[in-house]
Amino acid sequence: MKQLGILIITYQCERYIAPLLESLAATIDRENCVIWMLDNASTDGTVDAIVREHKRLELPLHVSNISPNIGYARAANRAFAALRKEEPCEYVVMLNPDMVVHPGWWQPLVAELNKPDVGTASALLLLPEGTINSRGNALHFLGLGYVQGYGEPASAVPSQPELFFGSGAAQAFRTATLDAMNQRLGTDNVFWEDLFIYAEDTDFGWRMRLAGFDNRLVPASLVTHDHQFWVPHATVSGERFFYIERNRFLLMLANFKVATLLVLLPWLVASEIALALGVWKLYPRRFKLWLAVWQETRKEGFWARRRRLQEGRVANDHEILEVMTGTIRHGALPFGPWDRRMDAFLRWSHRLITDAIWW
Repeated sequence: MKQLGILIITYQCERYIAPLLESLAATIDRENCVIWMLDNASTDGTVDAIVREHKRLELPLHVSNISPNIGYARAANRAFAALRKEEPCEYVVMLNPDMVVHPGWWQPLVAELNKPDVGTASALLLLPEGTINSRGNALHFLGLGYVQGYGEPASAVPSQPELFFGSGAAQAFRTATLDAMNQRLGTDNVFWEDLFIYAEDTDFGWRMRLAGFDNRLVPASLVTHDHQFWVPHATVSGERFFYIERNRFLLMLANFKVATLLVLLPWLVASEIALALGVWKLYPRRFKLWLAVWQETRKEGFWARRRRLQEGRVANDHEILEVMTGTIRHGALPFGPWDRRMDAFLRWSHRLITDAIWW
């Protein structure tokens, strides 16, 4: 068994391949590590770049490609299954292709995963200029996930950083812990494939918590993420935010108890009205969104999954809500007077709901 497996799903990322693989070549233990790359139907020369750099750097690397694009969650599960069959590894790191790893990045992750209560360990993500991209992700009690610390200096990371889930851009887990989680909750694989794209790392972290494990940030593990928060307006109002919004509802419906959903219902209705009126600017086409959620929840597999999660869970919703947040403040977004008032109300609401729910 290899010590470390690195899984990378690629799609239209030719320009990132050389910096990523060069940084891995300079930092990994080639005798005890394997890199498994799966390309999700790229058309821009990504696979050719991987093959070229593999030959140049002589890495312990396996590369394959699939077509058509099957979404990130399904591709990652397929890559993990292949890795486990061909090159079993004690620890697995999921890396985005637009990363550059720093010297000594993986050893602190492995050390953290050796603690029995830890489910996932995530690297500190830095932007190319050296400020923070993410020091772990927060999850709002209304299901909105976002990165913490965006734009802050790296020196500002707390000694004991709090997070709900780790960023899937650079996240590690122990294979034995994954198996324990799946056995307790009646699930399989790493990610929930029905999500297709976005929020699969949110669900993974939530399930780890339901199974009694913690998600940790490891500040000693440094990775640079060539990431831009702002995206073109057409994309913001299109497919990207459609899946983000759809998937947050699916996560809440699957992972919260019915009683908790009933308590949250007034806040969910109020937030939907605010979104429909444009007070909050996320995905604007709410009727299309609600229809999509309705169609997903009509599937028999959805309710079977929910039933298994609720029967096998270790942590209750009070414990889950305690590590959620009520704030909507995001370092990459403007925060005006209206936002401050709304933030104060939602933080008060979060405290009220968490204290009221004992189950």
